[in-house]
Amino acid sequence: MFYTRGAIEGGMLGEIENLQRRAVMVEIEEIIQSTPDYTDVREALRSLNFIPEQDDADVAIWVQPDLGIFVLLQMNLGGGYAGYRVAAYDGLEGREVRLPE
Repeated sequence: MFYTRGAIEGGMLGEIENLQRRAVMVEIEEIIQSTPDYTDVREALRSLNFIPEQDDADVAIWVQPDLGIFVLLQMNLGGGYAGYRVAAYDGLEGREVRLPE
């Protein structure tokens, strides 16, 4: 369960949300780095309530809207990952990206 922004912005609730966001981002990075099989990564993302925005043979983009996190995976043709990025965003409309510190 994730605590998300409600009527109260900032303060303690904002700090909890940021901690949850960072924890999930670290968890996803660890999963990607330790799991060469995309099928397992896909299942892990689904279990954390990520939604696929694009899931092609060369690029996959997954979004966790409650925490404002996206995962971008660039795949190699022979399997594995050519690269990845796990980042936070400040809203889907503007696609503003705030990279993790």
